[in-house]
Amino acid sequence: MTLRVALDHLLFGAPDLDGGVREVTARLGVAPAAGGVHPTMGTANALLSLGGGVYLEVLAPAPGQTELRGFGRELAGLETPAIVNWAAQASDLAAVAAAATAAGLVPSGPVPGSRRTEAGELLEWRMLLIGGHDFGTFVPFFIDWGATQHPSITSPAGPRLLRFSVTHPRAAELSGLYGALALDIEVAEGATPRFTAEIEGAILTGP
Repeated sequence: MTLRVALDHLLFGAPDLDGGVREVTARLGVAPAAGGVHPTMGTANALLSLGGGVYLEVLAPAPGQTELRGFGRELAGLETPAIVNWAAQASDLAAVAAAATAAGLVPSGPVPGSRRTEAGELLEWRMLLIGGHDFGTFVPFFIDWGATQHPSITSPAGPRLLRFSVTHPRAAELSGLYGALALDIEVAEGATPRFTAEIEGAILTGP
């Protein structure tokens, strides 16, 4: 069976959500819409569709926490907003897990996730995390939205994503892992690891 995966979304991390939304609005010309809170991660988000089934998630510590926790604590330490992670979409997470294991990686999950929208609607998904490597977030997590309508459809329409690429000093090794996971992402050799999202009228980078 052919493994079918695609770029799902880019995570644009910020130390506070309002600041991250202002940054994206200034650079892309459209304001992301408030999404909701991830209770187990200590984060909140705002979303903007980039067309083609892809969206941008502005992610920051959830407001009103008495003590930062989880991924929210990491985001609070960012000096400036930047792309910090990315996700690939797959409807067959078991097949992705099998491919990862065959490549010597260590899949974990699927892990259920959920959040409520501002209107109170419950969104649910499943995530597969990929370990057994030292590339950090340059190897994405995989997500299956199941019956939930994809956020690229329900979020405000922003400028289109033209190209997403990665620069890394171990480009050949990382590209090999992408190939094993059926990820069609360009990887270039460079001294500093970096994500680059070329969007109509702007470029977002990170970390």
